[in-house]
Amino acid sequence: MKTLQLTSSDKTTFLSSRFFGRLPCSTVDAIIEDTRLSTYEEHDILFHKGDSIDDVFFVLSGLIRLYRVGKDGREADVAVFSKGEMFAENVMYLGRATASAEAAEASNIARIDSAKLRQFAAADPDVAQAFIEHLCHRGNITEDLLAQDRLLTATQRVASYILSHCPNGTTTSFSFHLPFQKYVLAGKLGLAPEALSRAFSTLRQSGVTVKGRMIEIHDRHALERI
Repeated sequence: MKTLQLTSSDKTTFLSSRFFGRLPCSTVDAIIEDTRLSTYEEHDILFHKGDSIDDVFFVLSGLIRLYRVGKDGREADVAVFSKGEMFAENVMYLGRATASAEAAEASNIARIDSAKLRQFAAADPDVAQAFIEHLCHRGNITEDLLAQDRLLTATQRVASYILSHCPNGTTTSFSFHLPFQKYVLAGKLGLAPEALSRAFSTLRQSGVTVKGRMIEIHDRHALERI
């Protein structure tokens, strides 16, 4: 892990994010003043579940997976965070990490003092409102994932993800490059890696071809019928 300096591009990322984008520029500058930046290589661990941590984390670039480990050692992803997303904000009140975090690829992360952020939320209605909206958005995503887990098969979840990348106006075939490794996609969809592989195998019958991280769809309508 290396320490970096905040750049003008990093500040733009803060201002364009869901949480900080709702705040006045002067407030954002005050919050991120003296923010520490760190860089992580793929598979570096940011923290483990139960660790006492004092920071809220913000992704400036890269990809971070949040996960828990079962008694048998198996990992289950809780969430995947990309550029412009904030995570581990619950340490502001709990003081400890509720899950483990790992860099899914080389990542630059801003670490914001949680006590400072908590003080801003207590004193500034704009910051408090931004937090409420941020947490409601996060809760909505969690409900969507829970519903998918209860209502959709593994194959249907993968098909739904693929269709979400279909360009507007496309009626038959299309292709796209998976923006991250397949194991990250598995975690994002709440699947074990082997379940993702089986789903891709099943989808071949509906005209889906997977070559590395390139996914080709030969019949969109067949995919929609799954």
